[in-house]
Parts: sequence; C-alpha cells; structure tokens
Amino acid sequence: MIEHAQTAKAQGITQQYQVALSGLKMILSYQKRCKSMILQIQMTESMRDLTTISSKFVKIMGDVGTELTKVNKSVNFAKNQLEFEKGMMAAENAMSQLEDFMEDAGMSFEDAEDDQSLDEEVANLIDATGAAKVDAMDAEIDSLLAEIQKKNQTVKE
Repeated sequence: MIEHAQTAKAQGITQQYQVALSGLKMILSYQKRCKSMILQIQMTESMRDLTTISSKFVKIMGDVGTELTKVNKSVNFAKNQLEFEKGMMAAENAMSQLEDFMEDAGMSFEDAEDDQSLDEEVANLIDATGAAKVDAMDAEIDSLLAEIQKKNQTVKE
C-alpha cells in the first residue's frame, strides 16, 4: 500500500492516492488492535500464572493445616485455621475477579486514537521509504504470536 500511495502521489493520481491512504489506515488500525490483543493475552497469562501459584500455595497451607489439626486438638487452633482458610479463599476469589476484570477490559478495549494523528502517521509512512519498517513490525508480531503459542502449548502439556 505504501508503494501504491507513493506511486499515485508521484503521478498525481488523487483518487488512487486516497484509496491507498484508506488501505494504510485500515492496516495500521488493525496492527494496533493486534498489538493490544497480544498485550492483553500476555497480561491475562500472567494473571493465570499468579492465580495458579496462589491456588497451589493455598492447597499446601490447607494440607499443613490439616496435619497441624491432627497434632493439635486445640479449639483455638481450629478456629484460627478456619479463619485463615476463609481469608485465603477470599484472596483467591479476589484474584479470580481481578482476572475476569482484566479479560473484560481487554474485550471492550477500543482504539481511541484520533484521525488526525493517524493521518499524520500514514503521511509519514508514504513520504518515507518505510516499507522495511512495516515488514519489521510484521516480523515482530509473528514472533510474539509464536511465543504465545509456545507458552500455551507448554501450559496444555
């Protein structure tokens, strides 16, 4: 699209130049949305990992609590253990709610960038020989997607 816009601009073909501009705007908007989705996936994966670690910790603490209950038949100890487990369950619920919130926020995220700055960015791409930069961005997106797929495969195994 950049090459088409450059050619149309050089030849003074306004209609084709406008078509190329529209195509570039669409591509840039899509790339920005893709980067946003990738970032959201990474943040969600981090939250999932944190939740997994927290739930393992809670299970271990529950197991330790069970062993301690067998050793100590103290009523106060049992009461404190119950309060501890309630607190840990509340913390786990809070983490789950935070994860849900992050997912919901990612799904409702809209690109709020104004047309003027997008027009400027497109004009800069056309005037410069920026085709290589676009190719580098595509390679970066492909690399990030491959990394996320690898992490997902590892988690599934």
